[in-house]
Amino acid sequence: MGKSRDLTNIEKGMIIGYRARGGGISETAAFVNCSHSAIANVYNNWKNQEGVQSRRANCGAPWVLNDRGERRLRRLVKSDRLVTVDTLTAQINQHCTRKLSSTTVQRTLLRIGPRSRRLISAPMLTSVHRKNSRAFTIQHKHWTLEQWEKVAFSD
Repeated sequence: MGKSRDLTNIEKGMIIGYRARGGGISETAAFVNCSHSAIANVYNNWKNQEGVQSRRANCGAPWVLNDRGERRLRRLVKSDRLVTVDTLTAQINQHCTRKLSSTTVQRTLLRIGPRSRRLISAPMLTSVHRKNSRAFTIQHKHWTLEQWEKVAFSD
């Protein structure tokens, strides 16, 4: 017989309260209308302060890439930050017996962390830089074109 549903937080509270008051497992199961094993699991988890875990958290297919594959993917991304997902997929598939799709590689990259970013071409200006630049423009706003031609600017 499979699991029919998760217990609600109210039902879990009822189980803990009924058992803490001194009720037996069979009495609590009849009161809450659930199985004996569910009563024992909820109460033992509460008693051991582990929290109540949902068994539905383990649903779905397992990940194709294991920890070792993820570490390899992370190393490949670190070695060349500008590499595309298709190139990464080809590099991973050279050494794997089970071939991966580019969608799998992309989802794994999203899960393990590195994000794509654009490089900034302009330097970062601090508040001191801005204040000095503003003071310079206010000081020299009345200069003529001939005066500006005599000034040499550098980066």
